[in-house]
Amino acid sequence: MASPSSPGLTNALLGVLALAAYALASVFYTAYLRHPRLKAGRLATGLAVLGAALNFSFLYARSLALKNVPYADLLGSMALFGFFLAGMNLVLEVRHHDRSLGPFLMPVSLLFLLLAFVLPAGGEKRPNLKGAIFAFHVTLNMLSYAAFAVAAALSGLYLVLGKKLKHRSKNVLAGPTARLPSLGYLERAARTSLGVGVVTLAAGLSMGFAWGYHVWRVDHPFWLLDAKIWGAGLTLLFYFVVLVRAHRGAAPVTTARLCIAGFVLVLLSYTAVNLFFSRIHSFT
Repeated sequence: MASPSSPGLTNALLGVLALAAYALASVFYTAYLRHPRLKAGRLATGLAVLGAALNFSFLYARSLALKNVPYADLLGSMALFGFFLAGMNLVLEVRHHDRSLGPFLMPVSLLFLLLAFVLPAGGEKRPNLKGAIFAFHVTLNMLSYAAFAVAAALSGLYLVLGKKLKHRSKNVLAGPTARLPSLGYLERAARTSLGVGVVTLAAGLSMGFAWGYHVWRVDHPFWLLDAKIWGAGLTLLFYFVVLVRAHRGAAPVTTARLCIAGFVLVLLSYTAVNLFFSRIHSFT
């Protein structure tokens, strides 16, 4: 099951254990949202912490095996994305004493770590994918994608809860929706996540341009025309416009819908463009 890009029995075992912890955490978070029992909540949080620790250990073991950063390709960056997303879920949970995002964020962490495990590595090995600038480029991009994922999850909750309140549903204050945060909190938190994502993506792309110019300008003189670079640039522009509109008083419902649409754009840029359209990118 282990990817050819992540050799070693220890590495594979850590990945499998992380997948199991994420899967169980997703189950218990969902159970807690439906029926808030303290034991289920504590199990969910504990399994999320365990999964994040195992995910980090998986990345560290991969780094030792590759003698390079563990995310020098698309699959490694997927594992890093899963780690960041699990970490952000835990930070929000501790900060606001709220587990309502767990059922939405942990399955995404599970999905991306699973993809990093089961998809074929493919592609040629590029020894120049190393160095501090490259590492910061990938790390900041993954952090921005995780922030956009959180913004999308918060926006989805905002739309669901807002719809129930608008129609004065009799069950709006009962069941799982009664344990969701307020609309005001969801709006503010989503806007904060947007800001974090825009800043880190801008910084990550700046690092990427500096690294690309240094490494590709001779062998790939038209590297700026690569589909991935255009996709990342359009993603940053899209989110920047959404953030500016939100701060200028755009309707929260419109901002929420754009956040969700933007994350679809992130997923397409991150996966489909990398796999099928980019000629020189095999990572973020």
